[in-house]
Amino acid sequence: MISPLKLWIRAALAVAALVAAPPDPVWSAAPPVKDVPARVTQIGFEDCEPFQVRAKVMEVRHERGTFVVAEREICEMDVVTGSGRQQTTYYDLAGKSEAKRHYRVGQYLFVKGYLMPAGNVAAIEVREIEQPKEKRIPYKPVANQGRAARRSAGGAGAQ
Repeated sequence: MISPLKLWIRAALAVAALVAAPPDPVWSAAPPVKDVPARVTQIGFEDCEPFQVRAKVMEVRHERGTFVVAEREICEMDVVTGSGRQQTTYYDLAGKSEAKRHYRVGQYLFVKGYLMPAGNVAAIEVREIEQPKEKRIPYKPVANQGRAARRSAGGAGAQ
């Protein structure tokens, strides 16, 4: 039989080992970062699809210089093609062109570009927009559906 003192020592060593060991989760909370560049300089247009969305910024990745809109990482584009140079253009709320700036989480943007095979978006245009208004359908009861209308209809039909 093991003495209670040895049992306590073993338990304390086991707890110390768990506390001292770095946490290694079974799965990560965030998806693994793909090896995609933060600035797209070459693009195969036949492999990409047009992308356009009006949504709010979900996440800002300052270390990469990108942001996430509609669950897609938005990257800058600077591509030289046969027809010229295509660069990401940024617009403010008034529609005037501006230099690249850092957006904040919750801000609404219109993003137009190309959806890359890796899942990120090479943006041609990033435009700040107003928060979309909710479509509210006003409730208007039907005139003959109210309680008073049923009473008067019931009274009129009984006579």
